[in-house]
Amino acid sequence: MICAALVLAGCSSGPYAPTQQVLQAYTTSKPDTTKVRVHRQPQLAGSILDESCPLIVYVDDKEAAGLQKNQYVDLYLANGVHSLKVKFSCAITPIDKALTIQVDGTPQSYETALNDAQRYSLTRVK
Repeated sequence: MICAALVLAGCSSGPYAPTQQVLQAYTTSKPDTTKVRVHRQPQLAGSILDESCPLIVYVDDKEAAGLQKNQYVDLYLANGVHSLKVKFSCAITPIDKALTIQVDGTPQSYETALNDAQRYSLTRVK
């Protein structure tokens, strides 16, 4: 389970805040790494996917972070090609989205949100 593998990071108040759950292996900027931010947009009011169901961020099929509504995570990835995926931890059916990304030292940002068809999206915004 993600809780066993994660360390608590610093917490900040406000509607747009860093996650408290991130795998330590991705928290440090090193030479030849790139900062990749993933932001979980807030869902529509009344969504059944509440705080008891975090959105899990995977890097190369490994759990990297857990995001609640309107939280983000900054991951430091080794330069190269990676798989980036988001999936709800409690979804009965696979509600996920995956991308293959190329990181080269230029920071990147991605946003996740439910679209009009109630499918989860993962979109590069920077």
